[in-house]
Amino acid sequence: MKKSNRRQFLRRSATASIAAIAGLRSLSVAAPAFCSNAAPNEKLNLAFVGVWGQARTTMGEMQGENFYALCDVDENRLGKAAQNWSDAKKFNDYRKMLETLDDKIDAVVVSTPDHSHAAPSVQAMRMKKHCYCEKPLAHDVRECRVMQDVAAEMKVATQMGTQPNSWPNYYETEELVKSGAIGTVSEVHVWTQTGDATGYIQGVGGKKDVGIPLGVGWGMRPDQMLPEGQPIPQGLDWDLWLGPAEAVPYHDCFFPGNWRRWWRFGSGQLGNFGCHYMNLPVRTLGLLNCRTVEAWGPAVNSFACPEYLRVKYEFPNCTLWWYDGASLPELAVVLNKYQIPAKKSGILFVGSEGCLYANYTEHILYPEAQYADFKAPEPFIPRSVGHYKEFLDACKANDPKLARCPFSYAGRLTETALLGTLAYRTGEKLEWDAENFRTNSQNANELLATTYRKGWRL
Repeated sequence: MKKSNRRQFLRRSATASIAAIAGLRSLSVAAPAFCSNAAPNEKLNLAFVGVWGQARTTMGEMQGENFYALCDVDENRLGKAAQNWSDAKKFNDYRKMLETLDDKIDAVVVSTPDHSHAAPSVQAMRMKKHCYCEKPLAHDVRECRVMQDVAAEMKVATQMGTQPNSWPNYYETEELVKSGAIGTVSEVHVWTQTGDATGYIQGVGGKKDVGIPLGVGWGMRPDQMLPEGQPIPQGLDWDLWLGPAEAVPYHDCFFPGNWRRWWRFGSGQLGNFGCHYMNLPVRTLGLLNCRTVEAWGPAVNSFACPEYLRVKYEFPNCTLWWYDGASLPELAVVLNKYQIPAKKSGILFVGSEGCLYANYTEHILYPEAQYADFKAPEPFIPRSVGHYKEFLDACKANDPKLARCPFSYAGRLTETALLGTLAYRTGEKLEWDAENFRTNSQNANELLATTYRKGWRL
């Protein structure tokens, strides 16, 4: 076993992770276009639902495959993407795309706003198409469960887009915890320091400061209502963008970049970052089904997500805390207690023998003096071949186990995050019965599933 101090740990993890960064039909369906006994170097026929934002990174990582079809509700974005893949077939409605190209495509990549994750993913999987979907896996808890069930039933390869899940630092951190470096873990603190008042969006023409004041969609007072509608931009099919969500007039505080601020389309910062940061402790400690969850934040608005949030999840042998917002005074108390420097975001494992801080690319053992001569355990968890390559390999081998963030796991991770938003919106401490899919609160049970608009279904 080689000797390695804390700073060598940190440097090795950061370098490796930065390198990684660079880098409902009947069951009688058509067979996938990619034959199960084809050579591993054959290319997949991919169909993309959503071609902007995070989709551009994903498309860049998958460009070695055949881009058979592109789908986007915005003609401007679709046109820009088609300039790079001119041979790809173009659609505005994913339903038509899937029905038209059933036997021509092997896998579907979903990179849409949260409220439109589940419907295209489920339709594709029911057609026996492998499916990659960005985080969070779904917009409500029922959708998470349906996506898990359909993926298992159809035996397709799946992967949720939480890229740090494959980075070296996450494996090294997991090994430290599992090897007992900090003793028995009794609590975990997860946070992201956010609270932007305006921010920018990445439009077809580049960055644009949307200049939306804090009172519109981010920290709205309880009595504030949805804004009045605006003219729909040319080239945007607003009805298709709304998809299964309850209809609302177009406004640029929803599209193109601020839909996360609204319950109708997103889940605030917990939905945005929870699947990234909570992923590490959830996978390391096996925290798949919380027993109780309670949350605190500003007065609830029926339409808009809160400016800040605090959530407490109780698991059988561990308590997990979530914090987001521009100021995190409760977290400051915790960090001061364990003499840990302030960090803008990250995960703190509190063990019986010490503490371990981690973020995407580094990890640090505390107290530092105690771990100055700590010997790193030899790696014992097999490393990832790469987040995107995992999925593509799983598709080509028809082996769902090759993808390490499948819907069977990602669904429970997302359920956990979304339960925190339900506890906040109801103002109740929830007892979660995962097996029977219900809480002790009728109000919360009614929020487990949203009602789809006519023409849209799981």
